[in-house]
Amino acid sequence: MHEQMTARILKCTQAEAIVDEELIQPLWNDYGTLSRVKLRGGLHESVIVKHIQFPSNAKHPRGFSGTLSHERKVRSYEVETHWYRNQNRRMPPAAPTPDCLDAFAEGAELFLLLEDLGTRGFDEVSVFPSWEEVNVVLSWLAHFHARFIDDAAEGLWPCGSYWHLATRPEELANIAGSRLHCFAGLLDARLRCGAFPTLVHGDAKLANFLFTQDKAQVAAVDFQYVGRGAAMKDVAYFVGSCLDGPECERLENELLDVYFDALRPCLPNQVDAPALEAEWRSLYPVAWADCERFMLGWNPVHRKLTDYSDATTERAIDAVTEELIAVARAASLAAGRFIQENRDRPLKVTSKGFESKASDVVTEIDLKAQAIVLDILEPTFKRYDLGLLAEEGEQDDSRLHKHAFWAIDPLDGTQCYIDGKAGYATSIALVAQSGEPILGVVYDPINDALYESVKGRGVTCNGEPIPSAKIAENQAPALTWYADRSLREHPHFETIAEHFAVRFAGGAVMNCIQLLANPYGAYIKQPKKTRGGCAIWDLAAVSLMLKECGGNASHYGGTPLNLNRPESIYFGDVGLIFSGAKLPLEKLAGALGRAITEPRAAIK
Repeated sequence: MHEQMTARILKCTQAEAIVDEELIQPLWNDYGTLSRVKLRGGLHESVIVKHIQFPSNAKHPRGFSGTLSHERKVRSYEVETHWYRNQNRRMPPAAPTPDCLDAFAEGAELFLLLEDLGTRGFDEVSVFPSWEEVNVVLSWLAHFHARFIDDAAEGLWPCGSYWHLATRPEELANIAGSRLHCFAGLLDARLRCGAFPTLVHGDAKLANFLFTQDKAQVAAVDFQYVGRGAAMKDVAYFVGSCLDGPECERLENELLDVYFDALRPCLPNQVDAPALEAEWRSLYPVAWADCERFMLGWNPVHRKLTDYSDATTERAIDAVTEELIAVARAASLAAGRFIQENRDRPLKVTSKGFESKASDVVTEIDLKAQAIVLDILEPTFKRYDLGLLAEEGEQDDSRLHKHAFWAIDPLDGTQCYIDGKAGYATSIALVAQSGEPILGVVYDPINDALYESVKGRGVTCNGEPIPSAKIAENQAPALTWYADRSLREHPHFETIAEHFAVRFAGGAVMNCIQLLANPYGAYIKQPKKTRGGCAIWDLAAVSLMLKECGGNASHYGGTPLNLNRPESIYFGDVGLIFSGAKLPLEKLAGALGRAITEPRAAIK
């Protein structure tokens, strides 16, 4: 043993000598060792030494051996050291942990000298736990969580658990394209932004609990990933570590009842216990889904990935998206009905300074409709840590920094509204930072038609599904160009009209909505140098709906539509092609080539 370490052990324990050193296990990925040191004389029969040595070339068993993985591991040991030096002393008696006798660093090594829990009777490891053992761990977690409600987590992980999304980009990338990948940010935010945060152990698997021989008490070890977060992350992870899928399903309510029965008596008096319990119970499936996201990216054949975990993940996604689509629905309906109620009143029209007339005009109805939308959406910004991009008023850069943002067009087709003609609508969408739309709502107040879509769940109109295949069977294959009235000014409009049936449905939103019912329709905007034109808020909801119906939404050059380009919220410089399910880009490009003398060569 290291000479300095030997001296410190003897000094801290007042022992005469070290009798023996027993290796308990190497630390994960060869980052050091965990040993039991037996002593003669002094205050302790034995102590536990956690000796952390940072390898220069660690080989992760699953290939995650980059700089990020190493930095995460180093940080985890720094957090554990801080925990034992500080917060650990505040643990309640009903949630035992080892006392920290000493902690110091020397060069690239860390040393933790801990009480040997075996000397207090905690010397039993369970592999196949009994119901009593499961209960006693849930009780330990309840007392732990109750003690640290709303703790600031100073020196710990700002978001506890070893699978936290922000620290696991490689695993997330491994599930790219999946439904869970799309909703990972929302699930993570829902856990991070809960109303009753506490500290979580962060790795509350069965192996990190030591029992007394009578199984009546348990103590916990390994606090590398302790930090602020949702208590259910610990509960879900523990349950998944010791019960199989059918047991998890059969016992779900009973397990939660055990936990909350232990939690209630030890909650601080100022906490609204019923509200906390309701909130935490709702987060249980979300915690399962959050963990499944990591497991699928880390080891897709892991035993914790079961039919129960899959079903619970879907339950969590559905609950989160239904909450968000419901609030978007309410906001869209409220704004749309306000717009419709004021359609005959005199309007004060002002200018935004754009060259495009359609983009330039704004009325007090636009502004008041947006205020209605924002008022209804307001609770979701904190609850889900969301950014905002709204057409009216100044835009900030929150769309570039938040995991997702609301894209709001309170009144698309303002010129149609001013002219007293059809073609205006309210559009609200939630867009991921990556530029992928997650969900969207469009309300057409003239026809009282509410369109809704969640990624992977199709499109509905007034609650009825819109199946693109059925529509396509009955649709005549005539190419239709749905356009803004500005298309009449196109130098090749007459030629375009020879190759396309041109229809002027209104603003961008209502033009694109037509493509849901016309799989041979298109909405096309060629690139231009003037500022303005279609923006993110115009396209976010309808692009999702179109894709869910089998259509295409892309830039004019054929590249996938990106709804969060850092350089601009407008698409005038790259143009747009939206087309129905029966109008692939190749066919549309051919028609454009015949209709326009100098077509954009980049169309492929």
